[in-house]
Amino acid sequence: MRRFFTDPENIIDGKVRIIEDASHISKVLRMEIGEEIIVFDGSGKDYVARLDEISPKECIASIVSSKISDTEPDIKVYIFQGIPKSGKMETIIQKCVELGVYKIIPVEMQRCVVKLDNKGKADKTKRWNKVSVEASKQCGRSVIPEIIEPVDYQTSLLMLKELDLAIMPYEVLGHEGRRGLKELLGEFKGKSIGVIIGPEGGFSDSEAEEAKRNNIYQIGLGKRILRTETVASSLIPIIMYEKDEI
Repeated sequence: MRRFFTDPENIIDGKVRIIEDASHISKVLRMEIGEEIIVFDGSGKDYVARLDEISPKECIASIVSSKISDTEPDIKVYIFQGIPKSGKMETIIQKCVELGVYKIIPVEMQRCVVKLDNKGKADKTKRWNKVSVEASKQCGRSVIPEIIEPVDYQTSLLMLKELDLAIMPYEVLGHEGRRGLKELLGEFKGKSIGVIIGPEGGFSDSEAEEAKRNNIYQIGLGKRILRTETVASSLIPIIMYEKDEI
C-alpha cells in the first residue's frame, strides 16, 4: 500500500484529511475511491485508511485500523552536523532518516563555508524538514526526525552534555585521549547518543580541544579520512548494530 503523511490535527473522528499529497494521489498516482493507503502523522502510529474523497486539493479517507509502528529503534541517536555546502545537507538528512536517527541539529562551526542569516536559517530548516518527511515516507518510518534551526558551536556542546553519551569523530590520527568506538559502545547502557560531525574542513583545533574539555569522547573511524557527508552514514549502522538494532 502507498504511504502518506498528514499532520496530527488532520486525523479526527475516524477520518483522515490528506492535503500535501492530495495532488500526487489524484493526478500522478490516479488512485480511486475505495483504495486503501497507509497514513502516518509522525507520532509513531500507522493508520490503514480507505479513500472516500479524492481531489487535487484534499483527500478524505476512513480509518480501517491502526497500530503502533515497530520501525523505531530504542536507542535515540542525535546527529550534530557541521553545516556543509551545496546540497550535501539534504543527502545527509536522507541517509540519517533511513538509518534511524532521532533528531538532527545543524551546527555553525569555524570552518563552515555556508553562512546563513536568520531568514536563510528559517528557509533552510523548512526545506530540511520537508526532506525528512519525504525520507520517512520512503523508508517506512512512523516518527519523523526533526531538524531544528542551526545552532552555534557553544550551544551544540551544551546540548550534547544533556545526552547519555557524546562522541566526536576526529580525523587527527593518534590524537591523545581518543577511545575506541567498540569499547565505548560496549560499556554504554544509556538511551541517547549524540554525535558531532565537522564540516568539509573538519573541526578547528580550538573546537576539538573545547569538546574534549566538555567530556565529549573523541573517536577514530579507521585509517582513512571520511568526507563529512560519509561520516553519519558510516557511524550510525555501527551504533545500531552494537546496540542490537540491526
